[in-house]
Amino acid sequence: MKNFTFLITIILFVSIEAGGQKPEVNGFVSDRGATIRDEGCGIKKRKELKNEGDSSVNHLNYAVPEDEGYLLNSKDQNETLKKLSNTLIFSDDAGFYTAPFYLKISSVSGDAIRFTLDGSIPDNNSSLFTDSVLIDYRTSAPNIFSEIPTTPEQSMISFKAWESPDTLIDKATVLRCASFHNGLRTSKIYTKTFFVSGDIFDKYTFPVISLVTDSNNLFNYDSGIFVPGVHFNLNDPEWTGNYFMKGIDWERAVHIEYFDLDGILQFTQDAGIRIHGGKTRSAAQKSLRLYARKEYGKKYFNYMLLPKRPVNKYKRFILRTTMGSWGKQTIIKDVVAQSMSRNLNIDYQEFQPAIVYINGEYWGVYTIRDRIDERYIEYTHNIDKDSVEFYETGNTNYQNLMEFIELNDLSDDDNYKYVINRIDIDNYIDYMIAEQFFHNYDWPVNNMKFWRDKSQGGKWRWVFYDLDAGFGDPDYNMLIHSTMNNPSIVWPNSPASTFLFRNLLKNKGFKNQFISRYAEILNTEYDYDTMLNILDSIKELYSPEIPGHITRWNFPDSYPEWEEGIEEELVSFIEDRPCIVEYNIINFFNLSEFDFSCNSKVLENEIDRTLILAPNPCDGVFYIYNNEADINNANITITDVNGRVVSRITNFSLNGNEHKYFNLSYLPGNIYFFYIESGGFNKRMKFIIIR
Repeated sequence: MKNFTFLITIILFVSIEAGGQKPEVNGFVSDRGATIRDEGCGIKKRKELKNEGDSSVNHLNYAVPEDEGYLLNSKDQNETLKKLSNTLIFSDDAGFYTAPFYLKISSVSGDAIRFTLDGSIPDNNSSLFTDSVLIDYRTSAPNIFSEIPTTPEQSMISFKAWESPDTLIDKATVLRCASFHNGLRTSKIYTKTFFVSGDIFDKYTFPVISLVTDSNNLFNYDSGIFVPGVHFNLNDPEWTGNYFMKGIDWERAVHIEYFDLDGILQFTQDAGIRIHGGKTRSAAQKSLRLYARKEYGKKYFNYMLLPKRPVNKYKRFILRTTMGSWGKQTIIKDVVAQSMSRNLNIDYQEFQPAIVYINGEYWGVYTIRDRIDERYIEYTHNIDKDSVEFYETGNTNYQNLMEFIELNDLSDDDNYKYVINRIDIDNYIDYMIAEQFFHNYDWPVNNMKFWRDKSQGGKWRWVFYDLDAGFGDPDYNMLIHSTMNNPSIVWPNSPASTFLFRNLLKNKGFKNQFISRYAEILNTEYDYDTMLNILDSIKELYSPEIPGHITRWNFPDSYPEWEEGIEEELVSFIEDRPCIVEYNIINFFNLSEFDFSCNSKVLENEIDRTLILAPNPCDGVFYIYNNEADINNANITITDVNGRVVSRITNFSLNGNEHKYFNLSYLPGNIYFFYIESGGFNKRMKFIIIR
């Protein structure tokens, strides 16, 4: 039987409904016009139905989902709608098993059972099930689907390109079956995934998701959503390919099973699957978006997918790739930034890592995330989804607000009050602080979403998401970035994208609230120890699954490189960023005082290091304290942020538990680097001079 990805609407004949009658449809097409997609390979077909009963039935918006047990059967260019009445009984359910076993299936009606093991839909030509089938170990089974390239060559794209796995990857047995009588299917299609391994109950530290679909849906040259395929253009390899196609026409039918850590099947259902994301669509491991629809059988995924959200009914959710981060191969950057910002007055995405199998082959680590849309706002704010309005280009309400700001000076408090009656200013300030603190370079032209409750004349609120471009240079001044007004800049901070923040800063009340709130957040949520604890917990969460992920994707390059990337990019960023932000705020706003000082934090966090530089920031006078072994015959080089040498010292010595002062008060306020080298010992420290 075929699954449909949208409702069928009657175009030729609609009659009154007759209870208990068989349906009459004298011809139908989809509400997208004349076509219905075939689940097996994406081919579109015109369908016709006829009523075998005596009375006509109204089937406007009638659907024939698989799980509701209806069958379309070809007959003389017409179709007969028949109830699928048979049931299959299994000796064992899908799940985790430590040893091979024989699976038995019985047909209540006695109809023949046919099955497949490759994810394809069983039909009358599929293998005939006789007595039982062996569900065995699959350790020696060859790689099949993982050997199909999902990207062009690495030289053509910036994200991680596909590579053939270096070894055999983990596999499960995927069985799909149904009963048939006289060539017609008489039961629904059953899909079950079996994981057999002696250590299966200790193998994974995340839930396991099995996605099963006809391989043509993913890998077919013309219609597969995982491959470059027919839509790939050699002249634009970063932005073309089948995986860049969007919309309902590029949604494919899939079956999903969700197993908890004990191997217990928590839910199983047919659904829709699309590729998710922007440029990361070109990466080897794609982000996926799953859709629950009545047309597939169930309207929702009825499960608490994100344990930290009290939500157990989802219409859609995201399986996010590990390959989206800019810079080092940390894979956890976005999750870390959003977790550190969870307690701010912002909308953000929760997360739950998972192991994903596709057609029985290990597809690595994914992260379950909220899909940011009207339904997300509904379950996070208890607002009816039909009342939620996300900003899109040309939105009249928001555009009128921007025109008001263009024509009215916000330094005037009356004008400012007009604006803050239309935007949630507390949310906006927290949002701007989060984006700026984490140095999201791919912003604000990109990765900006905001919404309002249009039914209540609600205020605009901003959503914090996609920090893959964050955690860059800790010295970067995001206040300048966020106020850039250069007409020649299109990305990442065009004048239009910085317009609101620039104009709000004209108001003294807003500026003071922004500065005060930034200090408060630096002392609480973005406190070094608080952030480091969150980072360590997330690293520890993902750590056990990284080796297997590397085996599947050759990404990250190695486990030590993954750890090194986290240390060099994430840990160093949260160590350095608070002092840099303090310096930037004081200088940008020309402040004489600011209710945050990183001096004490530097001393607290440096106690286990060989050298301490304090105070930091300073007025140019600081000391170096050595809390370990003596340092002799060292060379010291001090540079500014551009690498220009401003001071050199040779033959420097510093005994253990001794400190020496440096006087660089002649230097202008700026960021500087202190380098010391002595034999095999070398260290680099950043410090700030404030004027």
